[in-house]
Amino acid sequence: MAVMATETQTYSRFSQTEPILFDGCETYGRWNNPLSSAIYDSLIVVVVDARYAGRPDIIADVLYGDSSLDWALIAVNNVTETLNWPSAGSTIKAPNPSVMTGELL
Repeated sequence: MAVMATETQTYSRFSQTEPILFDGCETYGRWNNPLSSAIYDSLIVVVVDARYAGRPDIIADVLYGDSSLDWALIAVNNVTETLNWPSAGSTIKAPNPSVMTGELL
C-alpha cells in the first residue's frame, strides 16, 4: 500500500463537541459521538490482516482513504484500550465506506 502525499483533512472525533475554557486553555469536555444511527445500522465486518494488526489508522486509510478516521473504528467497536488493537486475525466492525462518505467526508 502506497501512501500518497495529498492535502490533509482531519476529521476530528471532537467535531461535534463544544470546546470549553479551563485554566486559560481551550479543551473539550465529554465527547459527543458524531456517528449517526445510519452508520451503526450499516456496519460491515472486517477480518484484520497481519499487516494491519495494532494499526486502526492504516485500516481507516485503506477503508476510507483517511487515517484520521481511525477514531470511528475505535468508537463502533467500543475499544477502551487501543494499545495493540486490533489483533491479527480478529474481526472488527467498521462503518460502511459508502455511508461514511455520505456522513463525514
